[in-house]
Amino acid sequence: MTTGPRRRTAVHAPEMGLNYTAIGATASPEVVAFPPPGFRAAELRHRIGSGERRFDLAGRALMTWGALRGAGFDVAEIHAEPRAVSPRGTGPLFLEDGTPWITPGMTATISGAHEVAGPVKVVSVIDEPGRIGYVYGSRPGSPACAERLLLLEHEPDDAVWLTVRSIWQQAGRSWSVAARALDARQRRLDERLVKSLHPSNAA
Repeated sequence: MTTGPRRRTAVHAPEMGLNYTAIGATASPEVVAFPPPGFRAAELRHRIGSGERRFDLAGRALMTWGALRGAGFDVAEIHAEPRAVSPRGTGPLFLEDGTPWITPGMTATISGAHEVAGPVKVVSVIDEPGRIGYVYGSRPGSPACAERLLLLEHEPDDAVWLTVRSIWQQAGRSWSVAARALDARQRRLDERLVKSLHPSNAA
């Protein structure tokens, strides 16, 4: 695979600075059936094509915030963790054009729908043969407590799939009418994310 800078295994951010305690919960598929207390959970999966080139192009987009941007959100104020380690033992990674590659501990601010926007931090990165992605979580100042796994997989049958697995909870409030609205917005975001890297959505 030639998706870009590679890691062998998941690497976890050393300092969280998040607004929820169920850190890393989305790494397990079981979280959908057994979410942390007070959280909702969901998983969506979408085929975005087939072949090594599709995996490569989608992986580059995914690891430079392309899924969120493709879903209609702005991603700004991106800051890499200075201690992030590349496969070469160096600092933060960049693509050939200087675009920063997502690394553990990276922070950013997502703007768009109020209930699903706000400051976020990358919890972990997965970079293995045929699998690439990351987990990001909400930081203090976000209107919700949320975590998402975005995982791209190149299957043995040559199909390329994007999985979005998420948990969310309204920050500081019980489930109410407003919280149910958040529930609907979070699910719509997941739906947009799983379709965002499909070739038909390319600019």
